[in-house]
Amino acid sequence: MAAAAHKEPNYMNVFWALLVLTLAEVGIFYLGLPKVVMIVCLIVMALVKAGLVAAYFMHLALEKRTLALIVVSPLVLSAIIIIGLTPDSVFSYPRKPPEHWVLPGQEEPASEPNAEPSAPSPEQVAPPAQAPPVDGGPA
Repeated sequence: MAAAAHKEPNYMNVFWALLVLTLAEVGIFYLGLPKVVMIVCLIVMALVKAGLVAAYFMHLALEKRTLALIVVSPLVLSAIIIIGLTPDSVFSYPRKPPEHWVLPGQEEPASEPNAEPSAPSPEQVAPPAQAPPVDGGPA
């Protein structure tokens, strides 16, 4: 069985494309565009550069389309997560810390407004036991 010969990509063309995209990114930064437009442009150019690197330097352009789907699907899922969580980070203001910190297991029972006070438990009524003095004197 003869080995399938694959055509080597012209790496210099990929290099020049990456260089032009990098210079364009620097140029867009200094154009003074609105922040949202600048960020969208920078993200799109970064994705194009990542695609070029993956396609030619990682030889994914010569692979089957199934492998490309495996590589692209995490990118799509992460974009969905970022877009879905952006409103939470933009419109959610930091909450104030509670004024009274309560540790787990030390919660105070919630009393109802019209509830009668309950009788105190024996632990609450009895004073703590004191050990007798070592020298035998009065306690």
